[in-house]
Amino acid sequence: MTGHYYIAYAIESFKVVMDSAVIKSRPKRAADRRRWMAGAACAVFLGIGVAVGASLSRDSGASQVVDLSLDQSNDWIDDVCANFRVFGRKYQPLVDVGPGEDAAFAELVQRTIGIDMTVPTFEEGASIFEGARVVAIDRAPGIELFYRNAAGDLLSVFVLARPASPDNQVTDVQETIRDDLIVSWWQSERTLVAVVGPSSDANMPELAQAAYLKL
Repeated sequence: MTGHYYIAYAIESFKVVMDSAVIKSRPKRAADRRRWMAGAACAVFLGIGVAVGASLSRDSGASQVVDLSLDQSNDWIDDVCANFRVFGRKYQPLVDVGPGEDAAFAELVQRTIGIDMTVPTFEEGASIFEGARVVAIDRAPGIELFYRNAAGDLLSVFVLARPASPDNQVTDVQETIRDDLIVSWWQSERTLVAVVGPSSDANMPELAQAAYLKL
């Protein structure tokens, strides 16, 4: 029960005690009646104080366990790998724009990232465009483009709206491996681009270099 409930309950009890004291004290002297009333008032106000104190104590204890921390992982490479695994799994990826929808793709990129871009074509190990979807990586909006290589494996190209800055310097192609995935990425003047695919794909470095030259 809340502190307000205890206070209301204590006040109601005070009324009952007062009524009872008045009824019982009619045959008695006025002095006895005053003593009864004084004692009842003390008891009721003591109860109110206990109730309020208990309520404040509970509220204080609750505020001490509330965790308002907003710290989160900023490892965007783990984010792109997780997105690739979740939305590119099985045979058919989940997309917002499918292949052959060139105008819809250009509009999606313009609205999401703010740049003009057509569907990149690659001959280096990934020639089939499967579609694209909107993503949010490390609080930056972007587009994930799905491709399929000659072996039937899905590959992704992430283009994120992250301009170059003192914290995000312009880079050439960098490469890292996360579990069974290889991530090739670079920071350009206006975007961060990452190419993600199976680490077993021998053509991934060539695909990343081709994407670097075209994007």
